[in-house]
Amino acid sequence: MSSEVTASFGVDIERLHALGAVDPYSNQSLALYASGQLSSNERLYLTLWGCSELNLSLFEPKARLCSADKAAEDAYFIVSGNAVGLQDGHVYRLGPGSVIGLAEGLAGIDYAMTVVAVSAVQVRVLPMHSVNLMLQNMSGGLRGIIRSLVMRTLKLEKPTPQLL
Repeated sequence: MSSEVTASFGVDIERLHALGAVDPYSNQSLALYASGQLSSNERLYLTLWGCSELNLSLFEPKARLCSADKAAEDAYFIVSGNAVGLQDGHVYRLGPGSVIGLAEGLAGIDYAMTVVAVSAVQVRVLPMHSVNLMLQNMSGGLRGIIRSLVMRTLKLEKPTPQLL
């Protein structure tokens, strides 16, 4: 297994805090969101962080968020903390803003990597059964876009039965 980090992702939450976004519902956060000062990743982070429909959960250091080759029943959005993802000898650093298992859950396949908390990790949990119910109510065009994105993300040559 490689000990080198293959890729890293994380929204700079210290920057967001310095800009005044310490609570996703505050007037200052809402004004910052509308100001045009944020990147698309930062805007997505604030949106998912503040999403009250998603449950909040905490993983202690060394806890496993998901395991490769296990059914992707939930997807996770990291609000705070850091995790490491291991996949086929590659190491991925995952920080705030990282989304784990969504593409796999949409495709109805197992998690692609094992993810372990490095520090205390706070996540928003996206139950895949709920996400899939929402997809059923979307237009065919929107479902087609999501299908294409999932296939590209997972490097699938043809759609899985769940994506059809």
